[in-house]
Amino acid sequence: MRRFSCSVALACLLAGMLWASDDPFCGKWKLNVEKSNFAGEQIKIQHLSGNEYKWGSGGGSDTVSNDGTYQTVRFGRTISMFPEGTNRWRRVIKKDGRVISSMTHTLSADGKMQTIQGTETKPDGTTSDFTTVWKKVSGGAGWAGTWETTDLKFTSPDEYDIEAYEGDGLSFNTPAYRDMLRMKFDGKDYEEKGPNVMPGSMSSGKRVDGRTLEITNKVKGKVTDNTRYEVSSDGKTLTLTIRETGQPKTLTMVYDKM
Repeated sequence: MRRFSCSVALACLLAGMLWASDDPFCGKWKLNVEKSNFAGEQIKIQHLSGNEYKWGSGGGSDTVSNDGTYQTVRFGRTISMFPEGTNRWRRVIKKDGRVISSMTHTLSADGKMQTIQGTETKPDGTTSDFTTVWKKVSGGAGWAGTWETTDLKFTSPDEYDIEAYEGDGLSFNTPAYRDMLRMKFDGKDYEEKGPNVMPGSMSSGKRVDGRTLEITNKVKGKVTDNTRYEVSSDGKTLTLTIRETGQPKTLTMVYDKM
């Protein structure tokens, strides 16, 4: 009986090693901005009173005063927001005292478009400049209303490193963010770790087939998105289809194998 048990254990180990060596997800990937589609994400801005505004996106919202002070918002972050003119706002976002992004919002003269230009500072010290264009889909004049992204560009595309983890599991690492998620595909929650990771971030997932994963991401038990990972038949492209909670449209991120 002992010999039989050892044989079974060895067979399982070898099967796990074989799966890992053949896993199409394993490798280094780089985001292809041109092939990706970030359009369709919505945010709602409400003017409450005076210099106080409520920002809502997906399943939550934050209330921030437009007075230049740093205020605590969701996900362990602080935000400072202040006007730089009639149609310009400046926003700075910090986590644990570190600036993670700073940006200027510019409102068009007719109040129908909003352009955001800024710089993201990643945990490894590198930076990425970005430009986002939003169109107003509902609401009157001024900043208040529902806005939808039409375009997003940035100068330093992310890189993704995926490795085998404990049999049929995978380790997802984004080096610039020092972000790590190690998980098995058994339906259980696994913790995501990193300097910019929201407290209470957990993920669970399953393998749909040899080239497809479905992963559910949560923060403090609340689902933030469901993401489908698909590797192309030639193994050269990884596509993430992201369905964020409370958002009307999916986002698509396309990575090329390095």
